[in-house]
Amino acid sequence: MDHSELRAEIAKNFDSFQRTLGTILPLQRNRFALLRHAAIVDFFDTPGAADNAGAARFPDGLYSIQQVTEEPVELGLYANAAN
Repeated sequence: MDHSELRAEIAKNFDSFQRTLGTILPLQRNRFALLRHAAIVDFFDTPGAADNAGAARFPDGLYSIQQVTEEPVELGLYANAAN
């Protein structure tokens, strides 16, 4: 996997996530979103569960994880720490 491609994926995902945060926050607060290609794929209760699902669904490693909070912290690299 190309690290510049991964960084671009993470940046696109984070931007998209920020734009939808107001809509998803009331329903998914403190959960973890799995993102790919600037779209939320699913929500999980733990970052590990989100990472496991991302690794299983996207063997190319191009995905990121974001916690649904008022002040989001970018977790994209966490999702690929095992790679």
